[in-house]
This record gives sequence, structure tokens and C-alpha cells, in this order.
Amino acid sequence: MRKADKIVYIALGVLFAAVLLFAFLNRSGREIQRALEENREFLVRVDGEYAATVTLQMLLDLGPQEFKTSFSTSIAAPREVALQGVELRLLFEALGIDVSNADYFAVSGLDGYYSPLTPAEVHSAETIYICYSMDGEILKTMGEGGFGPFMLVIRGSLFAQRWCKYVEAVDVINA
Repeated sequence: MRKADKIVYIALGVLFAAVLLFAFLNRSGREIQRALEENREFLVRVDGEYAATVTLQMLLDLGPQEFKTSFSTSIAAPREVALQGVELRLLFEALGIDVSNADYFAVSGLDGYYSPLTPAEVHSAETIYICYSMDGEILKTMGEGGFGPFMLVIRGSLFAQRWCKYVEAVDVINA
């Protein structure tokens, strides 16, 4: 066997081992994501530390609002939809999380999407919602081909580009 062939086989072996290692390390993250989706819940973290787990029942107990807004995707024409959800600022208040001095907020989805929010957006009334229902139907999970179980909606935004499907976590970041 030539020296060049040995190097190729060694490199392939190292790459294979690295893929197995990363798959093993990522497994626990996928298990957590699957549990969040199946249990219809998401996390709230403050400066990276766990603060609360939010369930569908918690949102229902807060007295969700129904509102209409335009929903547009890259493959479909805009259409008006009726959504039900809770304002993010009111959710923080109900959880007892002080966000008055937060520098920014980040909402992440199970699909890896990330939507940053400014304090002005979050503190503004009737702007940022965590929704669980669209057009009278509970949002289906990613596995069911839907947008849920929770979706961040920025009411009145021209496009839905900053909306975050499959909400996994809401992070509050302080300086």
C-alpha cells in the first residue's frame, strides 16, 4: 500500500470518528428538542440561565388575545390570518421576570432559526406575541408539518421573515 493511500484512509477514519462523536454529543440536544415539541412547551432563559418552562396551559391561563395580521411566505402570497397568543411582555410579567433593563431578546426555533428582538419591540403593547393557534386551529408541530407548537409573531410587520416557527426558547440578555 502506498503512503498516499494510507494517508487517505487515516483521514477518512479520523473524519468518520469525528462524525460519530458529534452525533453522540448532539443526541441529548435533539432529545430535549423532541421533548419540548411533544410536550408543547418552550424555555425562558435569562443571561443563559434557565428561568422557566412555558406550557400551552400557561398561555391559556393568561387569557390569550385573538388578532388578525398579514401572513406572507417566500412561496405564497400574503393573506390575512387570525392568530391567538399572548404578548411576550405580559408573559414575562406573569413569570415574574424583570426585563426592564434587558439589552436585547432572542427567540430560537427547533429548526435553528433565530429572531432577535429589541427592548422597544418587546415593551411595545400589542406587538410581539407567542402564538399557539392560527385560523382557529392549534398549531401543528414541525413533525406534523405545521408551524408550532408555538410561533413568535411580530404583529404589523410587513413580512413574516422575523417570525420564528417552532419556538424552543426565549432568551433575555442583559449587559
